[in-house]
Amino acid sequence: MPKIDVMEELKQRFLQPLPDFQARRVVTWHDAESEFAERFEGLSREGFDGAGAVDGVMPAGGDFARPVRFVEARDGVMFEVKRMIARGDTTSDILLYRPCARGSLEGDWLADVELYADHFQADYLSLLADQLGATNPEAVREVLGEHKVFFLAKDRVRRFSACMTAPATKEDIELGMLAATFGGASPDDASASFILRSTCAELLHGGPDALSKLLDRYEALGCLSSFIARRTGFAEPLTERDSLEHLAAHVLLTAASYQNPAAMHGLESHIAAGYEPYCMTAVREWMQQGKDATADLFEICSIVEDSCGLRTRLKELSLESSLQVDIFPCVNEVLVAGLLESFAQGADRVADAREVLEARRGLAWYGRLDCYFDILSAITDMRAFQQEHASGFHVAYAKDAWDAYTQNWWRMDAAYRHLCCAYERCKLEGVEALEAAVHAAMKWAEGLYRNWYLVQSNACWTSAASAQWRDCGYVEGADRQDEFYWKTLPAHAGAAKTCVVLISDALRYEVAQEVAQALERERGGSVVSGSMQALFPSITEMGMAALLPHQGLTLDWDAATVAADGMPTASTPQREAVLQKVEPTARAMRAEAYLELSAPERRALLKESKLVYLYHNKIDAAGEKMATESDVFKACEDTVEELVSITRRVCLDASSARVVITADHGFLYTAQELEEHQFLIKADLPDDPFLFGKRHVVLKHGEDTALPDDIREQFIVMNMDGLGLGRYVGLSPRETMHFKRPGGTHRYVHGGASLQELCVPVIGYRRLSASSKEFEDTQKATLRVLSESRRITSMLFGVSLLQNEAACGKTLPCSYELSMTDASGNAVSDVVTVAADRQSENPQERVTKIRFSLKTGCAFSSKEPYFLVARDVQTGAIVWREEYKIDIAFAPGVDFGF
Repeated sequence: MPKIDVMEELKQRFLQPLPDFQARRVVTWHDAESEFAERFEGLSREGFDGAGAVDGVMPAGGDFARPVRFVEARDGVMFEVKRMIARGDTTSDILLYRPCARGSLEGDWLADVELYADHFQADYLSLLADQLGATNPEAVREVLGEHKVFFLAKDRVRRFSACMTAPATKEDIELGMLAATFGGASPDDASASFILRSTCAELLHGGPDALSKLLDRYEALGCLSSFIARRTGFAEPLTERDSLEHLAAHVLLTAASYQNPAAMHGLESHIAAGYEPYCMTAVREWMQQGKDATADLFEICSIVEDSCGLRTRLKELSLESSLQVDIFPCVNEVLVAGLLESFAQGADRVADAREVLEARRGLAWYGRLDCYFDILSAITDMRAFQQEHASGFHVAYAKDAWDAYTQNWWRMDAAYRHLCCAYERCKLEGVEALEAAVHAAMKWAEGLYRNWYLVQSNACWTSAASAQWRDCGYVEGADRQDEFYWKTLPAHAGAAKTCVVLISDALRYEVAQEVAQALERERGGSVVSGSMQALFPSITEMGMAALLPHQGLTLDWDAATVAADGMPTASTPQREAVLQKVEPTARAMRAEAYLELSAPERRALLKESKLVYLYHNKIDAAGEKMATESDVFKACEDTVEELVSITRRVCLDASSARVVITADHGFLYTAQELEEHQFLIKADLPDDPFLFGKRHVVLKHGEDTALPDDIREQFIVMNMDGLGLGRYVGLSPRETMHFKRPGGTHRYVHGGASLQELCVPVIGYRRLSASSKEFEDTQKATLRVLSESRRITSMLFGVSLLQNEAACGKTLPCSYELSMTDASGNAVSDVVTVAADRQSENPQERVTKIRFSLKTGCAFSSKEPYFLVARDVQTGAIVWREEYKIDIAFAPGVDFGF
């Protein structure tokens, strides 16, 4: 037991300031065993610190403002003692020594003194109780005596006090002792959840022997067993070989049965009726702990899932039943696997998948499988697109096909890209239970994208555009890349003093839509999106030249290069020379070189130049190399971030600058290579082609020479008269076919006439100041309660929320934490996170249903107000509070089972 200086403790009592309206202090010293009789006699003679005493009175002086009289109250002198305290000496402080225990005041001569005096007990247990801040020392003396060994170390006493600040009962002492033993550091750790998860963690990492060793030294194993039995109903031993499995199954299954009893049918032997709310609260609080704690919970859940065959049971449940259970991680695995398998078999599960994605997103364990949920989301979007276009792609006019792609069809390309990116992330996760379902779903999705979407949409496109390509080489009605400088650029640059053209090599149209969305979210940002048809062949040499100012482009037969008005365009300095011929202050440079300049240098550059071309190359650089070809979609994600960052930097360097983002060409990419019969060989072409790539061929063709019929049937014929210097004709393989060439890439290709290759994005961006009339600030998407009832009658309850605005344009997605609190702001339920990120314009598709679990141990009153509180996750600010009434007839209390 820690050393306690009795005399110093007594002395400090008399040195404390007097309460208001008191003239002196009376301290009653109870000594039930007369252990300190001699010490009291010494005080009567010598006073505190040897200050001296005359006739039992120590005079005032030093730290003592008043004299201190030492009085012993024993049988035979009670009346005299009482008279002296009440009448004889009314100015001195009194230390009244009573060699008896503090007890009932009935028949006690000094009852009135006991009522107003300070009390001091000199035995170590009483002093320890006082040191621990016990509000009822007599009630905790016995339990302190039972666990003397625990309180021998000051460090353990300190940790106990940190966890249990004012123990009042035996249960408080035991709870504080258990919390301190398990490493608790705050009053929050003196809880059933902390003790339970600490017990399970000790059994998981150290085993039963470690748990016994930890608790036996303090004679606390019995306390732990009793505590867990009272709070969870688990009455089995805690130090047997299978104790962890049995305890975890009991707690987790009992909690899960609270969410949906039917889902746990057949496992009743593990479920403690009446303890469901307590187990639920403990598990919920465990889920909200740090990474290490939830990692332990996941491993423990896996043990129970395997031992109870939960995956098999859950597969037999209806979707509605499964959605209600989130205690076990395998619920997500079963739901995702089942839906992916259904999609792989061609089933229509779009509505079910979207219900699952919405219901599970804010629940436990979602983050562990977020990449798998992303796969499910992408495949759901692809299947929904297929349903929307179930009759195929039937557009008669080329311009209509172009508009259909830029308005809707591109979403299939985006969904496929998101699918492939999610799959790459899943490869690193390696959840074995989902591997087979994911592989089957990916195979189905690959076939849908490559053999249905790419083939049919581009067949429609080429059928509608072939006549115009053959006649003039472009589709009428859609903006042309070779007219960019004279037509498209002025429309976006307006009267701006500086215009920056940011050209990203192979920035496909669907990727650019994400760039536009991200820029739209910028504060004060104004975005205009459009498209252009790239010059054929859709390769860098042609596209980069087409974006420069020129009256005519020419192909050099000998050098196989493209010239603008006779000037070469292959390198960045050459392109700058072409620009400066029209605009002397123009500059051309790599985007990386621009960012490497210092801030003053960048500002000076934009101030001195009316036009700046910045060249960015992330996608094409990855796709053109065998070693990085599979990273092309990851490069697309990086490109979105980089283009937004570069645009933001330009507008900071020159606030009035306009930025136009475009590309030289797009690309085709599939995760799997084409089958052998889908490749073409060079032998299928006329001899000596001028340009020859995987998706294009350019022939020098005399006016009187006609192409063979088999060539016309197998290829798209492209008129290239506009390039001058002789007559050229372009050929492009139909659909997704391309030439098989040794080396190089086979999944990433471009140069042809597909929508994905020819549709080049154009994004105009300017940043408006807050003083501008056109300025539109960003705002966060908000939530409101739809449920009309504001009365809660069950420990489990649901709330319907409406996302007020679609999260697009200037309305930013936002995450909120919702919980029920009392009037003082104390949480009385678990915390649910809701993402307000839906982009649908249909309000019915922005409704979210969430479920809460009220905490056990809270004394709910139907007369008191409670509040559903929404807090912004990013800022922590409360955005609204909705008042509720909680009217539960038999709410579980903290003392259940005592």
